[in-house]
Amino acid sequence: MLKLSFNGLLLLAALAASNTWAQSLSVTQIELKDLRGSSSAVSYDNSKPTVLMFFQPDCRWCKKQGKVMAKLLEQCGNKIHFNLVGDKGSRTKLKRELRHFADALPAQQNSKLFARKSGGVIGYPTTLVLDTNGEVLAKKRGAIEEAKLIKLASQLSDGECEL
Repeated sequence: MLKLSFNGLLLLAALAASNTWAQSLSVTQIELKDLRGSSSAVSYDNSKPTVLMFFQPDCRWCKKQGKVMAKLLEQCGNKIHFNLVGDKGSRTKLKRELRHFADALPAQQNSKLFARKSGGVIGYPTTLVLDTNGEVLAKKRGAIEEAKLIKLASQLSDGECEL
């Protein structure tokens, strides 16, 4: 079942333009507080697709997936935007949790509105794929294996991003 769900994720990313469900979910106007500084910003990049991971304190699967995302950011950062969104913890706890993630990964604090507009978050990590308009193309609850994240990055970059 998990394999089908992830394959569905990849298919949704490829077919985003025709996905009417995803078009009703937009996070374009929602600014989140930056966990690494004091500013606020939207969680996507309007010039490239975004892979966004919701994390919570003490989530070992979030830390594992975060390491893979950091590797992908190094290799694919010019083609794909990677972002962390902290949830289920105070700002202090979430900032402390960032010690487990690469400094280069942008990190923000979730809000109720953002969670609702992105389809809700039930388990951690939850990964969203957003297009350049901030539309949710796909959503996956649970950790994604390294090989599958690499494949997703390759598809989102039209084969230009390889580890």
